[in-house]
Amino acid sequence: MSKSTLLVQQNQNITDAGRIVNVGFDVGSDSLYWAMELSGKSIRGQCENNSSDIRTTLEEIRNEVQQHGDYQIRVLCESTGIYHRRLLQLADELGMRTALVHGEAVAKFRTIQFADHGKTDQRDPKAVLTVAKVGKLIQDRKLDKHYAQLRELHRLVLRCEARIKVAKCELHADLRSLFADLRLDKSVLYGPTGRALIEQFAGNPHAILAVGEEAFYGRMKACSKHTKKATLKKLWRAANDTASTQKDDLAATLAEIRATAVQQLYTEITTFLQQQRQIESQMQELYLTLQSSDPRLPAPRKGVVTLRMLSRLVAEMGPPDDFRTVSQLMRYAGLNLCERQSGKWRGRTTISRRGRSELRYVLNLMAIPLVGRGKLFGDYYWKKKEADKMPGQKANVCVMRKILKMFYGWYKSGEPFDPGRVFVMASEHAKAA
Repeated sequence: MSKSTLLVQQNQNITDAGRIVNVGFDVGSDSLYWAMELSGKSIRGQCENNSSDIRTTLEEIRNEVQQHGDYQIRVLCESTGIYHRRLLQLADELGMRTALVHGEAVAKFRTIQFADHGKTDQRDPKAVLTVAKVGKLIQDRKLDKHYAQLRELHRLVLRCEARIKVAKCELHADLRSLFADLRLDKSVLYGPTGRALIEQFAGNPHAILAVGEEAFYGRMKACSKHTKKATLKKLWRAANDTASTQKDDLAATLAEIRATAVQQLYTEITTFLQQQRQIESQMQELYLTLQSSDPRLPAPRKGVVTLRMLSRLVAEMGPPDDFRTVSQLMRYAGLNLCERQSGKWRGRTTISRRGRSELRYVLNLMAIPLVGRGKLFGDYYWKKKEADKMPGQKANVCVMRKILKMFYGWYKSGEPFDPGRVFVMASEHAKAA
């Protein structure tokens, strides 16, 4: 008997010993298809994806199972973003177990089970049950109060950042059409000088020339008193250069329309930035609340991590105690390494990218300020780039993995941060101690 057959039978025996009946669901936006195996029979059905129908269906499944003995019911489904949440919530309320299955695993097991690449709503629940038989289930994490709030607030922060990014791209395009010769760094454009330019003149070179040079300087200085005279002269010359090629009435009219769009986009960006700061302030307060109940949660440290980034990291990670090992945490983040090898051939080793993409995004934000020369991971990063000839993005991923390991070890130790411990293996540290 092969090892894989033994594995399937072993997992099936474990399920039988625990007296668990798995119910696989294929979740759609409007309907649910389900299947379960009970006393050697395959039972399946369908219901609408609304609270009333789901509750009725789950109660009917429970009544059916109870007729065959004292079994626990475990509801299984793929993560669909939003459409599966009500199913798992109601199953939990009815005292049933819940778990998730990976969509890729379901697709591959479906091909094995039915010996073709066909996909239907009736097949998928059976494939879900097959995945469960080999024990490849994903925990349905139920975050407690403060962690759930932190996660939800961070979702709003990510939404603000996404909309700011879109608005900035549109602003760049509109501003280049309106004011072709304007060249300002992003830090200047979104700082007091840029704000004054948009508020006073909507970035319109025709409006700048219309008030005259001295009046332009005066109005800009009134809104941004620290702007240098050289910067204002540069803006005046750029407005002259742009307007000199747009002397007809149509160009002036189009400029007014574009100026309105620029002003709207700038206001939108400013509004979302304010919202983001307010939400992040709430997140930081929540993190401090969590820290008061769990002192092992790290405190911010200059040159390592800020309170803002700690709150964002924990929002996506959840309770660090949920992970027994750092390897589990790596898989959750999708930063575990995947090797490709066959015989003498060796492919590239990459990260899996199967975990939580939002957590990788936060780790990337944390890594960027730490890889400069003289920073915490500066030597490590530049050695990867220069000595190991590693591409910058790949070296950055190595730093992200290091940061995650650092945070996990820092939390588990419950001790103050020790910079010398970051690049020392646990076994070597134990010997030195």
